[in-house]
Amino acid sequence: MTKRLKRSEFMMAYMIIITLACTVGGFFFGAHYMKTSIEAEQAAAMEAKQKEAEKEKLLREQKLYSEQDFIRFYYAVYAPVLEWKQAHFEAMGKWGSLDQKGRTEALKHLEKLAQQTLKELEKNVPLPTSPLLAQAHTHYTNSVRAYLDSMEQIQSDQNSNAATPAVIASGLTLSQNSWLTAQEMVYHSVAAWESAYVVKKPMPEAVPATVTTAQWKQYPFHYRTYLAAQFMSANKRWDSYNPEDLTARLDLLLSSSESQTLGIKDVAAAVKVLHATDAVHSGDFKKLSGKLYSVLNTPEIPLYK
Repeated sequence: MTKRLKRSEFMMAYMIIITLACTVGGFFFGAHYMKTSIEAEQAAAMEAKQKEAEKEKLLREQKLYSEQDFIRFYYAVYAPVLEWKQAHFEAMGKWGSLDQKGRTEALKHLEKLAQQTLKELEKNVPLPTSPLLAQAHTHYTNSVRAYLDSMEQIQSDQNSNAATPAVIASGLTLSQNSWLTAQEMVYHSVAAWESAYVVKKPMPEAVPATVTTAQWKQYPFHYRTYLAAQFMSANKRWDSYNPEDLTARLDLLLSSSESQTLGIKDVAAAVKVLHATDAVHSGDFKKLSGKLYSVLNTPEIPLYK
């Protein structure tokens, strides 16, 4: 007679079968999941590549970053935020000479100006050929909103006589970060304009991790200025000057014998020298452009005039 399995043996066999089934099922599920993930990554990479190719095609055909978009963006977005930023740094520059009442009034004025600026930025600005400018508009709006959100704490610090320019700056981190992101996008768009309409060559596919002084000198002006905007972001430099001011100072330094004397090999080191010596100021580009740039093609906006 066939020996019947004991209950414990039957349960053991059953558990082994279930375990094997789960193992095999898990293997095939994992394989399917990995295959799906790889296919999704490949599809995303292909889509990104196609979008980049389409963008390059439109740039070559001069269908992106039209002069009209730059003019519209400048007057509707950039001019108001530059005026607000300038007012902020002018107030900080006078801070030490103001009494308690004067500082309180200065903060109220900055808050009012930020509110007016935000009202301007919340208007629709059609930028049909300039996706980076449209994104910059959003980030500048976020920057001003964050500034206003921080103002209550800053005014509280002022009431307790604890507000200094350094304390105020530390309370504006979110506003500064949004500004620097927007700034990169603006100067990236100008570099794209330069690529399409001036040099008629594609920009580098990726920004080099290290920019040597030799590389810097080979890049066209607006691409250098885009890199300057990136250096400002990397160093968290929300300052009174603009990226073109930093570019002009870098060009002046790197064309001099001083850079060789200092042993400067890359642009990051040059930026550190300029910051350490407080050598960059608002308006440096316009001050130095006649000396540095005999011919310079720019979008027809007052920023470069």
